[in-house]
Amino acid sequence: MDIKNEYEKLYQYWLNEFKNKDLTQLTKELFKEFKENLQILNNTKLNDLENNKIKTEILDSYKENFEFLFNDFLKMREIKILNFALALQEINLDDLLEAEKLFYRNLVSDIKGFEKVKAMALYEGVKDEEIKKTFELKENGSTEIGKVEESFKEIRVEDLKKSFKSKGEEFDYVIIRFLKETPPLVGIDLINYGPFKKGEIACMPSKNAEIVLNEKFAEKIEINT
Repeated sequence: MDIKNEYEKLYQYWLNEFKNKDLTQLTKELFKEFKENLQILNNTKLNDLENNKIKTEILDSYKENFEFLFNDFLKMREIKILNFALALQEINLDDLLEAEKLFYRNLVSDIKGFEKVKAMALYEGVKDEEIKKTFELKENGSTEIGKVEESFKEIRVEDLKKSFKSKGEEFDYVIIRFLKETPPLVGIDLINYGPFKKGEIACMPSKNAEIVLNEKFAEKIEINT
């Protein structure tokens, strides 16, 4: 394994993903290659003749940076998929891994169900049974692509009842400061937010803010009254 060349290859894919609004193509073979290279790199050790402080530091640096790029590359894709799903925008599924396809399809399905419940909740006299029947969650259809999906795979009826009251809508909002550039997203209040630059401050629904806070894209601003 040529560590330098493999690192440069991963870096170019990471950079391309970072620069593009749309998802770049990620094949099963390429994902497997990056994953195996990371495993090989983590298992690489210097022999006694090669072992010295400088070489050890260089090797450790490659290991750390390779792992960061690989994980951040996948995390960027998760956030893009999430934003496309929230906006109900189509994605070229040929560019996605199978796990990413499932992630996107499940999100879109649940969000469309949420929209139906929202429409029903605007009318008085709608029973919980009707809401449950309309909004069917796929409890056994979860994927394991990352923490972002875990935040969205279960939207409970109790949460909906809190969000929608009678003929109006109420949302909890929080103020956050962005720590890095962040792509745009559609809030659960159907308002478009972003894109954001580092240092920008925004007020958005807590459900959406929770995602960027968990992914360390932003920090919460507490206001003392």
